[in-house]
Amino acid sequence: MKILVVDDSNFVRSLVGKTLQINIPSLELLMASNGIEGYTLYRAEKPDLIVMDLLMPEMNGWELLKLIREEDLTTKIIVFSADVQKANREEIEAFGITAFIHKPFNQEKSNQLINLVKEEFGA
Repeated sequence: MKILVVDDSNFVRSLVGKTLQINIPSLELLMASNGIEGYTLYRAEKPDLIVMDLLMPEMNGWELLKLIREEDLTTKIIVFSADVQKANREEIEAFGITAFIHKPFNQEKSNQLINLVKEEFGA
Protein backbone atom coordinates (compact mmCIF):
# COMPACT_ATOMS: atom_id res chain seq x y z
CA MET A 1 0.00 0.00 0.00
CA LYS A 2 1.25 3.50 -0.91
CA ILE A 3 0.40 6.45 1.31
CA LEU A 4 1.21 10.04 0.37
CA VAL A 5 1.46 12.60 3.19
CA VAL A 6 1.20 16.24 2.01
CA ASP A 7 1.84 18.92 4.64
CA ASP A 8 4.03 22.02 4.67
CA SER A 9 5.16 21.29 8.24
CA ASN A 10 8.17 18.99 8.28
CA PHE A 11 7.32 18.13 11.89
CA VAL A 12 3.77 17.04 11.03
CA ARG A 13 4.88 15.08 7.94
CA SER A 14 7.48 13.28 10.01
CA LEU A 15 5.10 12.56 12.90
CA VAL A 16 2.30 11.28 10.65
CA GLY A 17 4.77 9.25 8.58
CA LYS A 18 6.38 7.60 11.61
CA THR A 19 2.97 6.83 13.11
CA LEU A 20 1.86 5.14 9.90
CA GLN A 21 5.12 3.20 9.46
CA ILE A 22 5.12 1.92 13.05
CA ASN A 23 1.53 0.70 12.81
CA ILE A 24 1.52 -0.47 9.18
CA PRO A 25 5.09 -1.62 8.45
CA SER A 26 4.30 -2.90 4.95
CA LEU A 27 3.35 0.51 3.56
CA GLU A 28 5.34 2.58 1.08
CA LEU A 29 5.45 6.14 2.38
CA LEU A 30 5.66 9.19 0.11
CA MET A 31 6.09 12.75 1.40
CA ALA A 32 5.42 16.18 -0.10
CA SER A 33 5.76 19.64 1.44
CA ASN A 34 3.13 21.42 -0.67
CA GLY A 35 0.35 20.82 -3.15
CA ILE A 36 2.58 21.05 -6.22
CA GLU A 37 4.91 18.34 -4.90
CA GLY A 38 1.90 16.36 -3.76
CA TYR A 39 0.24 16.50 -7.17
CA THR A 40 3.49 15.50 -8.91
CA LEU A 41 3.88 12.49 -6.61
CA TYR A 42 0.20 11.61 -6.95
CA ARG A 43 0.48 11.53 -10.75
CA ALA A 44 3.73 9.54 -10.74
CA GLU A 45 2.96 7.08 -7.94
CA LYS A 46 -0.86 6.74 -7.79
CA PRO A 47 -0.99 6.23 -4.01
CA ASP A 48 -3.79 4.26 -2.40
CA LEU A 49 -4.30 6.94 0.24
CA ILE A 50 -3.44 10.63 0.57
CA VAL A 51 -3.26 12.38 3.94
CA MET A 52 -3.22 16.13 3.27
CA ASP A 53 -3.31 19.49 4.95
CA LEU A 54 -5.45 22.29 3.52
CA LEU A 55 -3.33 25.31 4.40
CA MET A 56 -0.06 25.11 2.45
CA PRO A 57 2.03 27.45 0.30
CA GLU A 58 2.39 27.29 -3.51
CA MET A 59 -0.70 25.09 -3.98
CA ASN A 60 -3.06 24.60 -1.08
CA GLY A 61 -4.96 21.46 -0.19
CA TRP A 62 -8.22 22.73 -1.69
CA GLU A 63 -6.56 23.13 -5.10
CA LEU A 64 -4.81 19.77 -4.79
CA LEU A 65 -8.04 18.02 -3.85
CA LYS A 66 -9.87 19.56 -6.82
CA LEU A 67 -7.11 18.51 -9.26
CA ILE A 68 -7.08 14.96 -7.96
CA ARG A 69 -10.87 14.65 -8.07
CA GLU A 70 -10.92 15.91 -11.68
CA GLU A 71 -8.86 12.82 -12.59
CA ASP A 72 -9.84 10.28 -9.98
CA LEU A 73 -12.88 9.84 -7.78
CA THR A 74 -11.67 6.67 -6.05
CA THR A 75 -8.37 7.54 -4.35
CA LYS A 76 -8.91 7.63 -0.59
CA ILE A 77 -8.16 11.06 0.89
CA ILE A 78 -7.96 12.03 4.54
CA VAL A 79 -7.84 15.77 5.18
CA PHE A 80 -5.82 16.62 8.25
CA SER A 81 -6.14 20.32 8.97
CA ALA A 82 -6.53 23.06 11.55
CA ASP A 83 -9.16 24.71 9.31
CA VAL A 84 -12.28 23.63 11.18
CA GLN A 85 -14.89 26.07 9.92
CA LYS A 86 -18.13 24.18 9.35
CA ALA A 87 -18.74 25.59 5.86
CA ASN A 88 -15.20 24.69 4.77
CA ARG A 89 -15.48 21.20 6.15
CA GLU A 90 -18.81 20.62 4.38
CA GLU A 91 -17.35 21.84 1.09
CA ILE A 92 -14.33 19.55 1.47
CA GLU A 93 -16.52 16.57 2.38
CA ALA A 94 -18.53 17.17 -0.81
CA PHE A 95 -15.40 16.06 -2.71
CA GLY A 96 -15.87 12.55 -1.36
CA ILE A 97 -13.05 12.47 1.14
CA THR A 98 -12.65 9.47 3.42
CA ALA A 99 -12.35 11.55 6.59
CA PHE A 100 -11.53 14.93 8.07
CA ILE A 101 -9.22 14.91 11.09
CA HIS A 102 -8.63 18.10 13.05
CA LYS A 103 -5.12 19.16 13.97
CA PRO A 104 -3.17 19.12 16.20
CA PHE A 105 -1.85 15.59 15.78
CA ASN A 106 -1.96 13.88 19.16
CA GLN A 107 -2.43 10.33 20.44
CA GLU A 108 -6.21 10.43 19.90
CA LYS A 109 -5.81 11.67 16.30
CA SER A 110 -3.03 9.13 15.72
CA ASN A 111 -5.36 6.31 16.78
CA GLN A 112 -8.13 7.74 14.61
CA LEU A 113 -5.83 7.82 11.56
CA ILE A 114 -4.54 4.29 12.09
CA ASN A 115 -8.06 2.94 12.60
CA LEU A 116 -9.29 4.64 9.42
CA VAL A 117 -6.43 3.21 7.38
CA LYS A 118 -6.94 -0.27 8.78
CA GLU A 119 -10.70 -0.10 8.13
CA GLU A 120 -10.28 1.12 4.55
CA PHE A 121 -7.47 -1.25 3.57
CA GLY A 122 -7.61 -4.11 6.04
CA ALA A 123 -4.01 -3.32 6.96
